[in-house]
Amino acid sequence: MLAQESFRQGNTAWQEGAYALARDWLERANRQARDNPHVMFALILARQAVGDNENALKLLDQLLEKFDFREGWSLRATLKQASGVGYQALLAIRHLLTYYACTPDIEKLATIITRLNGVPCWYGLQGNGQIVGVGLPAKGLQLVVDGKLKKAVRKKGAWFCPAGWQTAQTLCVMFSHGMSFPDSGVCPQKIMQCEGLVDVGEKGLTGWVWQPHDSDNAPVLDILEAKTNKKILTFCAEDFCNSVSSKQPLARYRAFTIPFSALPEGPVRVMGPDGKDLAGSPIDPDILRSAASQIASYMAEQSKGKEHSRTRVSVPKIIPIPVMDEGNAQPKVSGDTAETVIVIPVFKNAMRTLACLQSVQASLKPRASVHVWVVNDASPEPELVTSVSAFCQQAGFRYLERARNGGFPCAVNEALRHLTAYDVVLLNSDTLLPEGWLQALRQVAYAASDTGTVTPLSNDASIFSYPDQQGANPVPDLEETDLFMQMAQAANAGRSVEVPTAHGFCMYIRHDCLRQAGLLREDVFAQGYGEENDFCMRARALGWKHMAATGVFVAHVGSSSFGESASPLMLRNQKVLEQLHPGYHDYVARWMAADPLFAERRRLDLVRFRSDRAEDFSDQAVLLVTHAVGGGVEKVVQERIDFWRNRKIRPLVLRPSEKGCLLEDGESEVKYPALCFAFAKEIGLLLRLLRAEGVRRIEFHQITGHDQQVKDLPARLKCEYDVFVHDYIWFCPRISLMGWKNRYCGEPDVATCEVCVTVLGRHVDDASSVATYRKVAHAFLQKAEQVFVPSRDTERRLQKYFPDVSFTVRRLEKDSFLKKQFQIPEPVERKTAQASAFFAQGLKRTTSRIRVCVVGGIGPEKGYDVLFEAAVDASLRNLPLEFVVVGHTRDDARLLKTGRIFVTGQFQKEDVVPLIHAVDADIALLPSVWPETWCFALGDIWKAGLHVVAFDLGAPAERIRATGLGSVVPFGISIQELNKKLLEKGREMENKRSLSFA
Repeated sequence: MLAQESFRQGNTAWQEGAYALARDWLERANRQARDNPHVMFALILARQAVGDNENALKLLDQLLEKFDFREGWSLRATLKQASGVGYQALLAIRHLLTYYACTPDIEKLATIITRLNGVPCWYGLQGNGQIVGVGLPAKGLQLVVDGKLKKAVRKKGAWFCPAGWQTAQTLCVMFSHGMSFPDSGVCPQKIMQCEGLVDVGEKGLTGWVWQPHDSDNAPVLDILEAKTNKKILTFCAEDFCNSVSSKQPLARYRAFTIPFSALPEGPVRVMGPDGKDLAGSPIDPDILRSAASQIASYMAEQSKGKEHSRTRVSVPKIIPIPVMDEGNAQPKVSGDTAETVIVIPVFKNAMRTLACLQSVQASLKPRASVHVWVVNDASPEPELVTSVSAFCQQAGFRYLERARNGGFPCAVNEALRHLTAYDVVLLNSDTLLPEGWLQALRQVAYAASDTGTVTPLSNDASIFSYPDQQGANPVPDLEETDLFMQMAQAANAGRSVEVPTAHGFCMYIRHDCLRQAGLLREDVFAQGYGEENDFCMRARALGWKHMAATGVFVAHVGSSSFGESASPLMLRNQKVLEQLHPGYHDYVARWMAADPLFAERRRLDLVRFRSDRAEDFSDQAVLLVTHAVGGGVEKVVQERIDFWRNRKIRPLVLRPSEKGCLLEDGESEVKYPALCFAFAKEIGLLLRLLRAEGVRRIEFHQITGHDQQVKDLPARLKCEYDVFVHDYIWFCPRISLMGWKNRYCGEPDVATCEVCVTVLGRHVDDASSVATYRKVAHAFLQKAEQVFVPSRDTERRLQKYFPDVSFTVRRLEKDSFLKKQFQIPEPVERKTAQASAFFAQGLKRTTSRIRVCVVGGIGPEKGYDVLFEAAVDASLRNLPLEFVVVGHTRDDARLLKTGRIFVTGQFQKEDVVPLIHAVDADIALLPSVWPETWCFALGDIWKAGLHVVAFDLGAPAERIRATGLGSVVPFGISIQELNKKLLEKGREMENKRSLSFA
């Protein structure tokens, strides 16, 4: 919501012509919603508008790496030319002319860029087939279309492509002097590409459509009878559609509705201008709408009996099969085994498809009774057709070719109709197969008589995804896939778990299940998504079970065949699936909540974890106990990880999780998300693992969120431990010494502390009295080999409660070095600095304000209330004072309403110093109202060259006094006095900066 509001404010400012203000809001939105393409492009335009072309280009290049869109390339050409890099501007123009319809704007831009860079002639193609450009001959224009010489057609003084141009891969214009631009030709098939979706609505067929490479054009659609391909209707989708959620920047979707009255009975095809079906086509408009009446009529006729029925009523296509947790059907088991056929539909991406086929061939044993059928689903890529058919001939694979693209269900059924006596593996063409995968699947398939399907684990396969259950896993190469397979076999060979459904990326179907359940449904799932789930529910209703083979791993790249229509098609088919099988999604949700695969994933994680220790590391390990919320503690933990890694000792990290605690390997970026342990039930397993890893020492950094038994680990492992103090959790159950008024409590007597935690609550999972709590902490700290504290101030506070504990001061930064490197920043034009346009709104005077920078995530402890009150006071008394939070707060909107505070939004750690520079502050404020034990934000502020004002509280005050890089004010000072000090110190530093750069 924060990002949406910032984006809205930015758009409003843009529309009003306040480009600098738009930039401020959009920079904030971009930090709040990182990688959102719509926010990114709006910010790119705003940066360009205020003259920040360099940073506009940086962000634009990031965006174009992910999204290929016309406006982005046009802007890149413009910015590169403006920056004096003409050859890169030409590259952008070449991309536009090659892959996009040449609109008037592109035509104008291409003319300018080519002329400025000495290119005498160029050409492009409009969506209607007209050839435009500079230097085209008046007579006899020759073309090369897919390698064949053809003549352009002259009409009314313009050149047009010959018939059939829309399906051409390449089209080149032949100039008399031999030079042409773009030199590789244009791609008509790409220009004509169409994306869309069709569904059944209340009044007829509804959907959306657009041409990504000719988005100004309203697509013309054809409606055909599916059985005869007879054209019924042609219409133009002109109305813009706002209901499609898309990441594609500036997508121009068009909506359409075709009333039932204009449609025939039975299925129809909805064809785009590229001659291909929209996603969801073919579709039967009546199949869902009339399902209830069809079932009622069918049942009525059946109830009359054959002797009384006069009407022949066909079986309805939609007959709901409710999903039950338990069924009593018995499958028709053949009792025999069968040979196996692997069915691989292919469509796009020749390189990926060949990699799949090669891995299949390599994985099969010589003379194994396994057949491979490859079904070419009318691929639009000539290279794929040629290379795949040649490979199949060489490998002995059977090759089938469909005349028309129908999607995964049609392509699979093309083979299945001939294979009901075989075990069949449905395999996506974007998979990689390791050695032994098929034998392992087959072993599970025949381990129980009622097993109908078997699916392996994969990096991207919904409920079968591993290691991350959400599927956010890197795609392994073949070598890594083989390694995953070996690990899976070591952990789970022959093991299986019942699952609600199989997954079509790699789905082993036993012959007797296939014979009884039938084929995939082409009539309702169109190009795909959901068809294997429907098959599994039908098989399940017949008594068959579906199993996950947890000892098998197959890599899966993940499909991109459907473009922008993938997600809407999936949503559409999920609705169809629920209509066919009421309760399906609830059934799957219950299974996922129970997570029966967890133990299998953890076994595999354990095997990987144990084998992933670096070869040059010793057999020892250190365990770092910490929390999972980042911040300064995490920074220290990462530094300690580096410390141990440099000594070739494996650093392990233990964090709290929903299931208890999560063990991580600090040695690498590899994740083991299933290494979770519930302390109450699984402490023994965790201890065995830590002993096996050779844990000889534990570092306790933060125990918040952990079970209190975590403190028993040193005794149970018989190892030494150190404590790193980051806050006051050891004597304050509220952790940060925050008292009644959301301020530092002053550390009262224990009786007052008891009242405080009773009324205000605890932030630790320990209900004991404060006295008992401190007694337990005392004993734990006493037994530690060392207790490290970041500052003398922290040491003095802890010594008060634990006088017989020895504390070692270990500073987290070298302040002497920061002081030596301290440099007042060169002033920038305040009007162009970030946040200036925000503060300039409504100002009628020119008196300069002191700008105060506040860095970090500002919550109650960090002084949110102080900051708010200071801004309100500055506003009420009209003080020349304004604040910029470089970071985020607990309630940005409340601060922004004061008109005296701007909040940049959360930053990446590497961006903090440049961002502080960008806001051009005069001084900084640390408004923390608890005695911080360190404060990394203070170091960042000094790196940016700002003096700091802080309360006389905790380590920051100690450090400011030691360095002289700021001022300390009494804690409890009034807001008016605080603002007075900020103005004084701000004017002092403003003058110093002016003199330094005079």
